[in-house]
Amino acid sequence: MKDKILEKKNLARLIEHLREKYEVVGPKKKEDVFIFDYIHGDEIRLDYPTTILPPKKLFFPQREPLYSYEKKNGEVALKDLMKKWTKKHLLIGIHPCDVMGLFILDKEFGGDFKDPYYLYQRQNTVMICLICKEPTEHCFCDVMNTGPTIEEGYDLLMVDIGDRYYFQPGSEVGQEILEWELFKNATDEDKRKRDAKVGELENKLCSRFKSEGIDKKLRERFNDELWGPYAEKCVLCGACNFVCPTCHCFTIEDETNLTGTEGRRVKAWDACHFKNFALIAGGLNFRGQRTSRVKLRIYDKLCYSMERHGVYSCVGCGRCTEFCPARIDIREIIEKVQKG
Repeated sequence: MKDKILEKKNLARLIEHLREKYEVVGPKKKEDVFIFDYIHGDEIRLDYPTTILPPKKLFFPQREPLYSYEKKNGEVALKDLMKKWTKKHLLIGIHPCDVMGLFILDKEFGGDFKDPYYLYQRQNTVMICLICKEPTEHCFCDVMNTGPTIEEGYDLLMVDIGDRYYFQPGSEVGQEILEWELFKNATDEDKRKRDAKVGELENKLCSRFKSEGIDKKLRERFNDELWGPYAEKCVLCGACNFVCPTCHCFTIEDETNLTGTEGRRVKAWDACHFKNFALIAGGLNFRGQRTSRVKLRIYDKLCYSMERHGVYSCVGCGRCTEFCPARIDIREIIEKVQKG
């Protein structure tokens, strides 16, 4: 499979070309922030630093109807509400850390208990990954081995090399896209620019701490006094849960009309920081203490996920720090645990 380049002036034309076959989703600007949404060629913004919500929202929506029911003449009729797309989707401009976030969600929703809604959308989406132009002040993908570049999880990998984009195929689907006439074969000079860009990002990241062995050290410090100050600072708003590319907790809500003859079941995002998250029948709350809820998220990212899937489920995107009103920094926690 050959690497190709595309001049930046032809990017909008590429999007319109892709829209002939796919529903195209990519980063665009909305007021003062960037979001992932359906786009036209003139809307895409590949210079975005990060988005508030990760692209997981496309596969694991904030609210997703599962099925509806109707009671009539003593019988109950069920209707499956799974979305069936008329076109496959194509996600362009997703950063490596968010690709790896989806890789982790694949393990959560595709394991022993499969989520057909999530899997349907994942299996019908083409992924074009974009190497970040610049790391944000909160990024630490190098620590979590999720960037600045990756070797899997995409159909195409893009790198900004100045007046053009460098494209590397990762699948047959990606190679087919590169057959479009406006793509040109990459030269040796293009490849040097691509390698230089990745090397530049690696040098800019160079975080001062490592993640190796953090799961073992966390087990040793479960009852440590380290957690008290963070529990006092945390306002338990759930922002870190909702902006995280790998948080996957949800609740099931049943909605009915006043007579109970019609209704639907909805899957909705939930957060382990919420007081009632672990509330069960009889009024028992096995995570009623603030400290236990604050710890849970850290342990799930850096300890429990390693036990379940053999990988950390923090991808180093930095969103939890950037959007935390209490400015709790997970990097600070990792560094303190590593130092002992």
